[in-house]
Amino acid sequence: MDWFTSLDGVDELETTEAFLDYFGISYEPLQVRSKRLHIMHHFNQQIKKAKTDRCLTEQDRFLLAKTLLTDSYQTFHHQEVKEHSTLGVYSRLTPSFVTFAQLQEVCL
Repeated sequence: MDWFTSLDGVDELETTEAFLDYFGISYEPLQVRSKRLHIMHHFNQQIKKAKTDRCLTEQDRFLLAKTLLTDSYQTFHHQEVKEHSTLGVYSRLTPSFVTFAQLQEVCL
């Protein structure tokens, strides 16, 4: 992941929109607002998996990161989050469900 953090200016980025703007990726603000956590989590995983040669130029590293971020954005663009997210909440083996009969009335 050092290859990514060594990109000039990347350590100053704080929002998903800032990352997308930095890499020059066009996006729909509404899609980003509702799926930013999933996009950035996927992007982080992709960065960690990326096998890079230490000899890559800054431009090559920039293009690699741009490709990974574009892929992460496209993975969730107009897609169901639960079908593509790797967050633990979506990968439970047993879904949590409470039937109406299990609910009890609460008196305050």
